[in-house]
Amino acid sequence: MRIFHFGPIRTVENGTVGDYALHIQCPWRIEGPQGIVTGRWDLWEFAEDSGNIDWGTWDYAKDENLQDRLVGLFLGNYDPQTRSYINESDGLVVEAVSGDRYGGATIALSGGYRLVLFPTGTKSEDWRLFRPETKEPRLVIAGGRIGEDI
Repeated sequence: MRIFHFGPIRTVENGTVGDYALHIQCPWRIEGPQGIVTGRWDLWEFAEDSGNIDWGTWDYAKDENLQDRLVGLFLGNYDPQTRSYINESDGLVVEAVSGDRYGGATIALSGGYRLVLFPTGTKSEDWRLFRPETKEPRLVIAGGRIGEDI
């Protein structure tokens, strides 16, 4: 699962959160003026272009993967305490949000960037948007349609 937070980042008991959290479990990508910045499948790619990878011991969650490296370059700041990438510039601001009939969403960001979500299954949770540390309802998309908050 990839998590993005939006709005000012604040410290909470177990790390940091923004005003809104987006948990993504379906395919996604960040698009920019020069093409794809990164996407879901980069998680399972080794960060270094090396022929010396021991695929039997490499672990995408423990070792550096290409997705984490590219998200870090894109956002520009890393907090080792919370193991989170943080955008502290004014360069990435949400400008618009749109959805499609299959549960997909596009978040247009300043600078010509977009975060695109595209569900590809019929049952499991695709993504959810919510306000952390509140009891407010959560928007949950599962199987390409609005689902239950699970």
